[in-house]
Amino acid sequence: MFDKKYVFETKQTRSWRKALELFSKFVIFILGYSLLSYTLILYSQNENVKTKETFYKKRPDIIVVFTGDRGRIQEAIRLAKEYNQENILISGVHTKNNVSTLIQSHQITDEINHDFLDIDYNAKNTYENVLETLQALRKKSNIDSVLIVSHDYHILRIKSIIEYRRRKSDHYKFFFWGVKSPLNSFRSLKIIYKEVFKYFRTLTYLALASED
Repeated sequence: MFDKKYVFETKQTRSWRKALELFSKFVIFILGYSLLSYTLILYSQNENVKTKETFYKKRPDIIVVFTGDRGRIQEAIRLAKEYNQENILISGVHTKNNVSTLIQSHQITDEINHDFLDIDYNAKNTYENVLETLQALRKKSNIDSVLIVSHDYHILRIKSIIEYRRRKSDHYKFFFWGVKSPLNSFRSLKIIYKEVFKYFRTLTYLALASED
């Protein structure tokens, strides 16, 4: 693109040409990375549409929420009320918390039967969220449809891990709901950009792990 036009060029011209080459590559990289980042959001929006269509006249058998960013538990509770489903699993809860503290801190009203709130303390990251959720589901009966709630940027990575780690005997149908990220927030944009790296890192890990 910025090949030299003359056989002989000055040191200054060569420096400018190299700088333009570097700058153009940087711009292309940023645009490509931004497109991948936005793809995560679009993917989640598509999953939200599928979930709405699926549960238009029925409800999921259980709602699972992966902790890690603000607003996820509140959204899961909202969906639980909407679908009249009290069977909720909260994965990745800090050991200092319990049902009572979660009820108080997230303003969970008596519309949700607190006896049906299950808590997973073991998961420390997304990969463990999936493993602990699959183990919990295998211990339950009459579970067919599972609605997983997280942030929109997180959905594709969760789904990828599930596809790698589910057993042939895991007949569950997974549906996903992404909490909308404010794209006008610098914090959200930073998280979304980091998620692209995490997604490809996870794919690499899963590919290597599957060979063991």
